[in-house]
Amino acid sequence: MKQTPTRGGDQPLILSDKQGFDRRWFAPNLKAVYVPSRYEQVEEYVASALSEFGHDVKIASGRHCYENFVYNDSTRAIIDMSAINQAGFDAERNAYFVDAGCENWSAYRVLLNRYGKTLPAGSCYSVGAGGHISGGGYGLLSRLHGLTVDHLSAVDIVTWDAALGQAKLRHVSEHSSSQEERDLFWALRGAGCGNFGVIVRYYFAKLPDAPDYATQWSFAWDWDKIDQMTFDRLLDLYAEICAGMPNTDFSLLKLNHVSNGQIGLLVQFAALPGVSFQQHCQQVDARVRALEKRFAAIAPAAALQRPMGGHPGWMHTTHSHLNPQHLTYLEALQTVNGSGPNQFGKYKSAYMNKAFPSCQKHQIYTWLHHQPEGMDKDALKQSLLQVDSYGGVINEYSSAATPVPQRSSIMKLQYQTYWNNDSLPGQRHGGSSREQAQAHLDWINGFYLSVYADYGGTPNPQNDKDGVVDGCYYNYPDCDLGTHENGKIDQAMELYFQENYRRAPRNLVQVKQQWDPQNYFRHAQSIPVK
Repeated sequence: MKQTPTRGGDQPLILSDKQGFDRRWFAPNLKAVYVPSRYEQVEEYVASALSEFGHDVKIASGRHCYENFVYNDSTRAIIDMSAINQAGFDAERNAYFVDAGCENWSAYRVLLNRYGKTLPAGSCYSVGAGGHISGGGYGLLSRLHGLTVDHLSAVDIVTWDAALGQAKLRHVSEHSSSQEERDLFWALRGAGCGNFGVIVRYYFAKLPDAPDYATQWSFAWDWDKIDQMTFDRLLDLYAEICAGMPNTDFSLLKLNHVSNGQIGLLVQFAALPGVSFQQHCQQVDARVRALEKRFAAIAPAAALQRPMGGHPGWMHTTHSHLNPQHLTYLEALQTVNGSGPNQFGKYKSAYMNKAFPSCQKHQIYTWLHHQPEGMDKDALKQSLLQVDSYGGVINEYSSAATPVPQRSSIMKLQYQTYWNNDSLPGQRHGGSSREQAQAHLDWINGFYLSVYADYGGTPNPQNDKDGVVDGCYYNYPDCDLGTHENGKIDQAMELYFQENYRRAPRNLVQVKQQWDPQNYFRHAQSIPVK
């Protein structure tokens, strides 16, 4: 009898195999981890895993999923793509490539240092390409160059024919000979996360030239100088800036809980090709002075007291003064190249087409000052609402070009809360650990429900007559929106994909029916077959 591959083919499982990046997620019943290290092994391992463990097989690349889609009680086998982790140029395909197991930092370094190219992808260094790109891909250059999937030209993926018991490696693109493969390629550009097969490699026929320079400017406002009126004016100004900033610019507004002491802001200004360092500095300094003047009219700026937390853009270091830092592009990548420590976390998302309505500003301010009864006064110091600038080139694509329909938004929001304790792996859901987790979950869920109360408790554009909100981001999964188990999966999928879910002529449910009709590739928020 053929021996089931474990780690690397013959090594026994270790505790780390069962643990996700988020310490909340653990797979206690894991029996095998398949770790292909060569292309030709992927088909073999997919066939072996699905034949032996059926529907209880999951796929991992960087382990960063915000929910327990991979690491949960039902998982018995994992196909771990971390050993297929190269980036470069494929001469045969005449395209740049990034393997599914390649992490953000490795992809950036190779594409920049060898080819002078870059991806408009995320800033968290250890996030794996497998999930990040197939969910849309978004980062500090997306306003300038669009989403990562907007540059995707082809995908290598292993699909599973359950009737024949056969795994097959396919190269799919807009130029595939069959309509079914062209539809699959479309679906992989925003909804590929564990839904249709095992992605092996991404191809990009063209990539943007990397900037030579990028300037980063970070500062803060002290909470003790911000009342509700000042807060409202700050959010109004930030939305106005997001709607009108040059495409080269990107910003992260970190609305930390009041216990943190400060609100943080990071702005990055990327240089255009052909602009000298001196010219770039002059242009950026002028923009910074203009922004300083506008912000100063609302509240005085302060130096950051501590690193800014949160995803994306966890910053381990802070600038000690309020002046912009003119950097090479590689230095700029390194500055925001953080995934943060392994902690327990919960996340929620929202897109916004317009500035914050008064009711939302009031609720955000209220919940950032809310101190739950019985919770330590410093427990929410890392908790925040992060507001990223969006738009730019992203808005130049139609809502049907990829499964990602949010092509009119100017801001993208991520609600985040973090906590930690000394509980052992696999024993983190009982006693005081459970109470601690529940307190954080109650805070973030109450926060979210209150902000979107006028739309039914979520940023549902179908309930928004004013066109302010625009749904949620699939790469920031949130099981509270709905799952297969609680019967509300349609509700969640509509928030993520809107018409592209099942109402459009080309839709994700139809692609799922074609490529995985027996639903082998599934999780709590996977695309349903029916």
